[in-house]
Amino acid sequence: MKRLKVLFCQRWLGQQQGGVMVEFAIVLPVLLLLVFGIIDFGHALYLKAEVTSASREGARYATRYQTDNNGQHILPASLSPNVSTWVTNNYAGLLPTDADLTVPPPTGPGYTSGLAGQDVTVTVQATKRWFILGTLVPGLGNTLQLQSTTVMKCE
Repeated sequence: MKRLKVLFCQRWLGQQQGGVMVEFAIVLPVLLLLVFGIIDFGHALYLKAEVTSASREGARYATRYQTDNNGQHILPASLSPNVSTWVTNNYAGLLPTDADLTVPPPTGPGYTSGLAGQDVTVTVQATKRWFILGTLVPGLGNTLQLQSTTVMKCE
């Protein structure tokens, strides 16, 4: 009987069934963190690219030479829609609704004078809210402020 117990214990302790399941359970959280981290950072890069593009397009809209129906030059400060509204209308749909896209009024001497060669500065800001990483990575915070500034010369 004692010999039977020893054989049973050796057979039971020597089994490896379920070992793969245990290894998978150990590796899965790290794998998921890696995958969702890549997705989160990819989303942040996308938002940064869109904010940069919005800033450039807004500056281009403000600096190009435009005329009214009478052929008179329209100053960048007098454009309709104004630069901030134009950027918001064209880029708000490309960003998540919680990105809080803001476009402060442009600055620079060219914005009010419209003279060729003078600078117009357009700044666009948005907020990136982390999906996963903000809660798991200490010191990262729940949001990341993205900002892009473009300076162009009036035509």
